[in-house]
Amino acid sequence: MQELNRLATAIMFLTRLPTGTLASGEATELVRSTRYFPLVGFIVGSMLAASLAILQQLLPISVSIALMLLLSVRLTGAFHEDGLADVADSAGAFGVDRKLEIMRDSRVGTYGALALILLVVIKLLSLWELWMLAPQLCLATLICAHVLSRWSSVCLMVLEEYARPEAANKVVAEGVDRRCLLHASLCTAAVLLPLALWQGAGLYLLFIVAWLVVLLSGRRFRAVFGGITGDCLGAANQVVEVTVLLSVLMVVSWH
Repeated sequence: MQELNRLATAIMFLTRLPTGTLASGEATELVRSTRYFPLVGFIVGSMLAASLAILQQLLPISVSIALMLLLSVRLTGAFHEDGLADVADSAGAFGVDRKLEIMRDSRVGTYGALALILLVVIKLLSLWELWMLAPQLCLATLICAHVLSRWSSVCLMVLEEYARPEAANKVVAEGVDRRCLLHASLCTAAVLLPLALWQGAGLYLLFIVAWLVVLLSGRRFRAVFGGITGDCLGAANQVVEVTVLLSVLMVVSWH
């Protein structure tokens, strides 16, 4: 029952899916729930893959993918996309304090708007092209991208310091340790197993792709902000998701 509560807490934190009274808002439980972040990615990715498989039976694939992306926003509340927009907006400022101030602002600026537009366009086109080349692999990659993008958040919380000493969620980020990362990594490997059995063990190579994005993102965030914030986690999440899609598309296109 305790592990079910932690899974519900992870679902509550990362999505808009109902969890009833199972989820907890306690910092210690949020920390422990990070082991299930990849499983939440699997749940969301599977729901999106199933919706795409159904929609394409009724509509052209381009429209089906667009509607699937709309459902994605509904399921997650644009939680990660918001982080990407905030990080992009901070690029127009000078100085760490000013950048962090802009990231706290709920308004979306020019850089943030452009980042979101380009993000949606890249997702739509990459999924569209991948579907035309290999429909089943497209569905498997979509799920895999959501799993690894959630895993990346746990990685960054372990590898990087939190940039805002006064932030309430610093307690959560600093509570995530290497043991949490090990559990999240094992969870990731487990939920990717059925996808690997379905489409080939080569999908596990996407671990390397996600890890490289984590390392490069962490280095960038450290240089620009002095560490990570919640927005940084969301931005890296989206970069991992897109990079996984593009990596598989590149390999399939070469063949």
